[in-house]
Parts: sequence; C-alpha cells; structure tokens
Amino acid sequence: MDAAIAAAANDKKWLESKYEGIKVVSNTAVGKVGQTFIESLCVVLGLPYDVPMDASGRRLNQSPCDIAISGTQFELKTATEDVNGCFQFNHIRYHRPYDAAIFLGIAPNQILFDCHSKADLVTGKAGRLVSMEAGANASYKFTRRPGQLHPIAEFEARVKALVATL
Repeated sequence: MDAAIAAAANDKKWLESKYEGIKVVSNTAVGKVGQTFIESLCVVLGLPYDVPMDASGRRLNQSPCDIAISGTQFELKTATEDVNGCFQFNHIRYHRPYDAAIFLGIAPNQILFDCHSKADLVTGKAGRLVSMEAGANASYKFTRRPGQLHPIAEFEARVKALVATL
C-alpha cells in the first residue's frame, strides 16, 4: 500500500480497493476523471457525444454543460463514496443552461450512476437538493446512497431513455 494513498483514503474501505487511486486526487481532478470516464464510455458504447470547445478547438473549462450526448446537453457531477456510504454531488446550479445531469458515483469497488432531466432536479422529482450555503440559492448538493444509483452497465439504456423524453 502506497503511503500517500493510505493517508488520503480517509476510510479503511478504500484501502486496497479497486478504485483506491481516486482518493489521492483533488476534488477538481475527481471531476476530470469522471469526465474522461464518461467520454471513454460513450466511445465504447458508440454514443455520439461532443464537449464544449472554443473557436480554436480547445476544450472550454467554463461552459454551460460538460458534455452533449446524442444532442442533449448534460451537466456531469462526479463524487466518491464518503465515510457514511453516501455520494455528495456538489455545485448543482439551476441558472446554467443544460438539459439534464449525470451523477457518477465512484465507490471503492464499483462505479454507479444516475441521470435526471434538469426539470426533475429543479422540481424535486429527482430528489431533494440542499443549498451549499446558508441563505444562498446559487449552488446545491444532491446526496445519494448506492442503492439510489444504478450499475454503470445500465448507462447506455438509461441515458438513451432520458434523451428520448427531452
């Protein structure tokens, strides 16, 4: 066991687990790992996707959505399982223009996900969003337990079904 991984694991469940390496990267890097994973998954599954680019063809760091799959603009949120067995998907923003969101949960030995339309998030149909700052309404947190997410093997069918409804 690498000492850096052991120090950053924050819970024994991550030690020597399949995805223990995710615990040594910054929160920003966790998001980039999630982005790369979803893009790679789209390639493997043959799902057409685009990522926001500027006029010179460079990926935009700040854009309204993270990825468009089959023409639907998705916000992508990635979280690792916390010490309480939950996933905290942070910084969900209503004011940004996107059609739906993908929530990618990385547990010690499995990858889970869910996807919801923006409308279902805004109305609470997808579940309760909690403000990340008392008295503010710009950024929200969405908490999910593993049983509220789906195995990654269901990604293609669930994303296609959601896209078909939008």
